[in-house]
Amino acid sequence: MQKLLIVAHASPYGTEKLFNTLRIALALKDQEQTEVELKIFLMSDAVFGAVKGQNTPDLSYNLQQMFEILTAQGVPLLLCKTCVEARGVVAEMLLDGAAIGTLGDLSRWTLEADKVIHI
Repeated sequence: MQKLLIVAHASPYGTEKLFNTLRIALALKDQEQTEVELKIFLMSDAVFGAVKGQNTPDLSYNLQQMFEILTAQGVPLLLCKTCVEARGVVAEMLLDGAAIGTLGDLSRWTLEADKVIHI
């Protein structure tokens, strides 16, 4: 089993970086040849991607839906505590399955992972 950690920093809708990050995550979970244990940690403005109630009528994608698919597949999703506090985000604003984590959590996940992807 491959243990992968994705650490995302990009803002949700300013660029397509977070969108493409989630596309990669979904593709990894769809791999049939190799079992993948995937974890996602959001930092900086990427934390806004896990806020519920997103309305994106002019875009062909919705990050909230993509995160919901991943968490339904059992992918742990943590958001940097310092980053959410700096941006006024609180736990009640987060999607189901998302939680606030710490650098200690990120450090532990990094040490447990076979590969770490920073985007």
